[in-house]
Amino acid sequence: MKKNPLFPFVFPLFDFRGKFLRPYDLIKSRTFSFSYLLIVFSIAFFLGFGHWGGHRCESFIEQLACSGSIWPNKLFSKPHEYFISFFTSPYFHNDLPHLKLVLYGFLIFGQSFEAWTNSKSTFILFFSCISVTCIIMGLFINIGYYFDDDSEFFSSALNRGFIGGSVGMFGLLGGLSNYSRKKWLIPVIVILFEIWNVFVNGITNYISMAHLISFFFGLFFWNFCINRNLFIKSST
Repeated sequence: MKKNPLFPFVFPLFDFRGKFLRPYDLIKSRTFSFSYLLIVFSIAFFLGFGHWGGHRCESFIEQLACSGSIWPNKLFSKPHEYFISFFTSPYFHNDLPHLKLVLYGFLIFGQSFEAWTNSKSTFILFFSCISVTCIIMGLFINIGYYFDDDSEFFSSALNRGFIGGSVGMFGLLGGLSNYSRKKWLIPVIVILFEIWNVFVNGITNYISMAHLISFFFGLFFWNFCINRNLFIKSST
């Protein structure tokens, strides 16, 4: 039996076995990835970009992005809006570099996971990772602010909005890690990347935490699905 690759990334024009796909089969095998990217690029092209942390909600697209953002301060005050935002926030992005990050992530990680599994699995894992991460981070931020309302960390995280698909993308990468023959390798790389992301790139700690929570939830949840034979039938 052929061993899984060390890095289970799949080139977008092929299936996970390395077979070249015709256009119809390619679209069928990557339905979620193509649909998601089409929507986010359409929003960016026709409407523009959203906001930075909800601090600017003036133009139409900024107001739209603000209304679809994940606001931790709504977890208890407006829980219905908070939960709906799990499914709206991934389609808005702050600017072109933010959108490029998600584009590259989906072209490397997202569609690779979909090639190994199927579109339904990708949809389920993407939004499951976002939902679980937002619930954990929302509780952490609200409880932290309750006990330490002078903390700039908790105050800034509580009173800003979050948009973008990076959290779901990290979840898909976690799921994809299960198809590496060295399952520890990608998690180590992701941890090192987030250390660089915080201390060199200057990303805020809570965003890096969200990436890691989503990644490890995707890793363990998809391992559970594989062991229980859930959602894992390949699309090709």
